[in-house]
Amino acid sequence: MRIGAVSLRTTPLDFTGNRLRVIAALQKAKELSVELVVFPELCLSGYECGDFFWSSWVADAAWESLEGIRPYTEGLVAILGLPLEIGGRLYNAAAVVAEGDIYGFALKRRLPYDGVFYEPRWFTSAPEGRLREPRSGTYAGYALPFVWEGFYLSVEICEDAWQPGRPLERHLTHLGVCLNASPFEMRKAARRRRLVTESSYRYRCFYAYANLAGNEAGELLYEGESLLAWQGQIVGATSRFFYEDYQLAWAEVDEERLRRTARQNSLPLPENPIELPPRQRAGTPGVASKPRTLPEVSPWEELTEAIAMGLWDYLWKSRARGYVISLSGGLDSAACAVLSHLAFQRARSELPPDVYRQRLSYMEGTPQVYTFYQATAQSSDTTYRRALGLAQELGIPFHRWEIDEIVRLYEQRVEAWLGRPLSWEMDDIARQNLQARVRVPGIWMVANILGAILLTTSNRSELSVGYSTMDGDSSGGLAPIGGVAKADLREWGLWAAEKWGLESLREIALATPTAELRPGGQADEEDLMPYPLLNALEKQLIQEGLSPQTLRHYVQAEGAPIEWADKFLRLFRISQWKRERAAPAFHVDAYDMDPRSAARFPILHSLK
Repeated sequence: MRIGAVSLRTTPLDFTGNRLRVIAALQKAKELSVELVVFPELCLSGYECGDFFWSSWVADAAWESLEGIRPYTEGLVAILGLPLEIGGRLYNAAAVVAEGDIYGFALKRRLPYDGVFYEPRWFTSAPEGRLREPRSGTYAGYALPFVWEGFYLSVEICEDAWQPGRPLERHLTHLGVCLNASPFEMRKAARRRRLVTESSYRYRCFYAYANLAGNEAGELLYEGESLLAWQGQIVGATSRFFYEDYQLAWAEVDEERLRRTARQNSLPLPENPIELPPRQRAGTPGVASKPRTLPEVSPWEELTEAIAMGLWDYLWKSRARGYVISLSGGLDSAACAVLSHLAFQRARSELPPDVYRQRLSYMEGTPQVYTFYQATAQSSDTTYRRALGLAQELGIPFHRWEIDEIVRLYEQRVEAWLGRPLSWEMDDIARQNLQARVRVPGIWMVANILGAILLTTSNRSELSVGYSTMDGDSSGGLAPIGGVAKADLREWGLWAAEKWGLESLREIALATPTAELRPGGQADEEDLMPYPLLNALEKQLIQEGLSPQTLRHYVQAEGAPIEWADKFLRLFRISQWKRERAAPAFHVDAYDMDPRSAARFPILHSLK
């Protein structure tokens, strides 16, 4: 038999578009004689509908989509994710549909509530026992067993597969399927592959894992990579970070070997399994799919592909006409320029021309990355040369603006009000912030005129300690590297410079980070502390939840001044209001600093 798993691009509340993409994948599955195919979690509504899930019309619209998809399931079994309302409760569900009919629903029990996940806010955990779904007259429940041509089928939904008491542990299973909305994080792919392969080995079953793809709703990125596993080895997979609407992976399963292997499983037979209709084509002799070795990629390569894909999807979903960047000659803005440029390159090379044109049908021409170097008296020829060199190497538009005259006009007005001249000794921070803010109105005007998105170039390390100017360098509509630590960004810059032969990027990555807002030379790590230490303290406080005193012990053990721990705690404490106002950032690491998704802290508190 042939089993398939679909990686699908979805958009929250795009019921028509999501349905059409599901139908296209079903038709492709039929062309390839796939007999059972699994789709991602909540694929009919979109996973990230947020508080729209509280509105009953969302579940109703998802049901209408399911009804519209039913006729396209003739000749196969399809398992699709949707929000399902039963008895006034909303469940994260998987519909099992075959030959145009609904046969039952698997309900999710383990609802994640950590990090970027808030499922218990909207969904009810699956109860023990079976519920009757009134519209279809079928059963719904957790670990609901199905039987198909004598093969026992278990349906898992994302987190249920990672926790004890999972459906595969309840009863004998020949075929296990898992619907997922598993967002990208650096170095996470290995854990996901391990779950899939070990599930197939430990429970003596064929295992199909389907995942979302693309930038669904703005901040979470999904790499796709649906997986098929048999006897502890991958036998089928979709690509990671693809640009099409969907990809389908399938594998050929030897039925006799599957039955023989399942007999080695000591789990009990399922009670009262729901019988699915027989297959339209009899099992035919074939060759079982061979194991595949999936390529391992560096964290910098997967970070690049994830952010580039996220930028492309954000562009066409928001109907923007490009990206605008204040290119300072520093690493943060350089990274944004490189990643934006790669996003457009990838889309042009990977999408069929008609699909590419359809994505951009709202605009004339092609999107561009527009860069501007905005010079003040503190700007150096070195950073200008680096910024210009990178723009030339990438082949993107570049302009230099002199803004020092505007800075001086503001300073003169304030001096007249103060009754004294401004000085760096008395007015250091205010004068630095003024330069950063003066850069904003013009660049925002460019973005407005072009219909483009102004990118915020701040990284996660700066966000954690508020090392930015509100309404200055923090301005923008999207922060593509807002989830990346500064120390990681340095490593990425050196890797990217070598990979694409960008000598200017290499020089930028090796340079001392500087805001260039104060005369006489300025270094970020002198203003703060070494970035590796800052990142370690940030991880211990945010991800590991360690106490301030533990952070001080850590700094002492590292042989660093204990004052650095106190400085980190003070800056973190007074900067929450900045994080509340920060532009949306892509989630690309195990944790992030975005208070709208993961890092919810009070604005006023006494951490010390």
